[in-house]
Amino acid sequence: MWNPFAKKPKEGEKKKPLVIEKKDERSFEEKLAEMPGAPDPKDMGMFQKFAMKQLLKMSPAEREKVLKKAMTPKNIAKHKDEILAQLEHARKSGMMSDDQYRLARRKMGI
Repeated sequence: MWNPFAKKPKEGEKKKPLVIEKKDERSFEEKLAEMPGAPDPKDMGMFQKFAMKQLLKMSPAEREKVLKKAMTPKNIAKHKDEILAQLEHARKSGMMSDDQYRLARRKMGI
């Protein structure tokens, strides 16, 4: 993109190549399918889809910070059955080892 404030190169200097970041061309549904335990986008409401898209756009550190805030003991107790079902599914499908399963349960206090 042309920048009107860019300095003009002097006669002996070469122009630096423009670095373009590669964007992720996958659709929202494809990205969501990679996440373990993510719900089907067809079953989501408009605001749930919006929230998931924002979560996918976040950096890993920021995503972790937001999820720590959401994973309060009150919320964990409220959704205990769903969390246990997702952990069991991840363990049975091989996404998570038995040690990781026990560690996740211990961390959540389930």
